[in-house]
Amino acid sequence: MNFNCSWNEITYQEFLKYLDTIKDLKFQEFQKKIVLSEEVIGIKTNELKKIAKDISKYDYDSFMKVNNSSLYETIMIEGFIIGNLKFSIKELAPYIDRYLEKVNTWAHVDSFAASLKQFKKQEKEGFAYAKKLIHSKNTFYKRCGVILLLDYYLHDVYIDKVLEIVSKIKTDDYYVQMGISWLMSVAYIKYKEKTLVYLVNLKDDFIYNKTLTKIVESRRISDEEKKFIKSLKREKEKMVKNK
Repeated sequence: MNFNCSWNEITYQEFLKYLDTIKDLKFQEFQKKIVLSEEVIGIKTNELKKIAKDISKYDYDSFMKVNNSSLYETIMIEGFIIGNLKFSIKELAPYIDRYLEKVNTWAHVDSFAASLKQFKKQEKEGFAYAKKLIHSKNTFYKRCGVILLLDYYLHDVYIDKVLEIVSKIKTDDYYVQMGISWLMSVAYIKYKEKTLVYLVNLKDDFIYNKTLTKIVESRRISDEEKKFIKSLKREKEKMVKNK
């Protein structure tokens, strides 16, 4: 399909038909289970990125205005288009906000955050924006903030600030809790002593135990260390008392 076109309802419908011609039915069934959505065509991520790159060369703004489908792939393509934009964080923020309003699965958030390489070059502005997302009441906004910290700020300059922020997040939302657990487990691998201090003082037992599980699943720690991590797990009886 030629992506150098004027995007309107007619060309957008042609685009949807095009996506249907390149679907992989086996991958579709697999992807539905992963992203927990039935609105999946079945197109692999690399192909979605290629399509997004082609669209971003031309009239991407018009595409995003008519992109009103709730399909997993069409939303993900928009996310990858935003990742291709060479904007400042300030200029990028409205695009990110609109995108996060559309997402309907955790996978939209994680793949999107990983594509936002602008956060590597604009760390200070990006960190402030990630914190803003974390303070949102919206599940996917909040998870996006956590995953941005995970992807771009687990290094010497920001590690203390990141651990301080995520250890204070209070949430009962599963997807946010899992995002924090993932971040804390990676932080532990990189900064064991620092992370352990915050980890053992976590009041959220679910996040605490999930973090331990993810650490144990890592291939980057020894069997002896895994035994130690397992010994830190909070038992159900203790968890009830903590509540």
